[in-house]
Amino acid sequence: MVRAAVDSRTAPAAFVRRVIADASFRWSESGAEHCFRLGGLTLRLRTCGTALDPVILPVLRHAQITEATAGDRSITVYAVSHEDDGFAAPPAEWPFEADEGNAVTRTVWDSEAGVAIVSDESRGIWHLHDLSTGTGVYWVGAAARLPIWEYGSPLRHHIHWGALATGHAMLHSAVVGENGVGVMLAGPGGSGKSTLTAAAISVGMQTTGDDFVLLSQSGADWRSHSLFDTMKLIGMAETLFSGLAEQAVNRDRSPEEKALIPISTTIQDALVPQMPAKALVSCKLTGEDASIIRPASRFEMIRALLPSTSKILRTGHNETFQQVARLSRSLPCHEFLIGNDPMEATTVLRGFLRRLRA
Repeated sequence: MVRAAVDSRTAPAAFVRRVIADASFRWSESGAEHCFRLGGLTLRLRTCGTALDPVILPVLRHAQITEATAGDRSITVYAVSHEDDGFAAPPAEWPFEADEGNAVTRTVWDSEAGVAIVSDESRGIWHLHDLSTGTGVYWVGAAARLPIWEYGSPLRHHIHWGALATGHAMLHSAVVGENGVGVMLAGPGGSGKSTLTAAAISVGMQTTGDDFVLLSQSGADWRSHSLFDTMKLIGMAETLFSGLAEQAVNRDRSPEEKALIPISTTIQDALVPQMPAKALVSCKLTGEDASIIRPASRFEMIRALLPSTSKILRTGHNETFQQVARLSRSLPCHEFLIGNDPMEATTVLRGFLRRLRA
């Protein structure tokens, strides 16, 4: 087992850099490399075996490139599995001093030391990153025991850390649009984002993502970039869009588990690599017959975007807040009161997009 001293504040930094060095050496013996372009960020994925390929490659393959793009910021992530690749086992217990003795999910965010850690010890998942070099390790106990959500957004923490270094914003949201104009849909789980996205792409609209997107800014213009080729549906949405749900990769899922659906292979041309974002829209299900889009304050928009993003990504909270605040100052903010019929809501959304283009 890889171990680190716990008697000083620098222990996490020493631990992170030691594991990265071990993974780099292991990869140099027999590893493979895959490159992906995510907005202005190039991700170099270095695998030390093939067990994690089905977890990572399918949802990123739409962004795969043959080599890094000149001028892009790049990060390198080593993906290693203890049981599959023969790499050391991730710690079963937190190896540093901590106040939360019983916690199984923890974080380190130390911009001064230049390291970040997100752990899920109960599932044997560790994300380690050297912020100063843009190098990290996605370290798991066994690929076969990973929860289904890892297949929907693998490497999300590393992409988040790389995005922060480029000035990009990785946000928990969807972006949908058509004819070159998109809107960002935000809100907590159960607010209708995924159902509305499914309805939109089923009638020919496009998306850069259902769960996470990357936002970049150029002057007053904001552009969304696709990250993961997947969308999630559960409950009534699976019934309403049964044709999409039939394409789920987790066909043997339990009733409580979301259907994980590849977008690009389910509806051709629905997933696009980038799209201008012209407005921010917070979503709320009302149970009413009619859907309405109305103006909202930027503070309401921040409340719709920030809590769920911070909860899932877990680090860089201040940096993410600054990005969301800047975004909400730059783009018009609206609230979407979504009624009972997703297709009627899609018609309302299309009318809103036409007004944005006018």
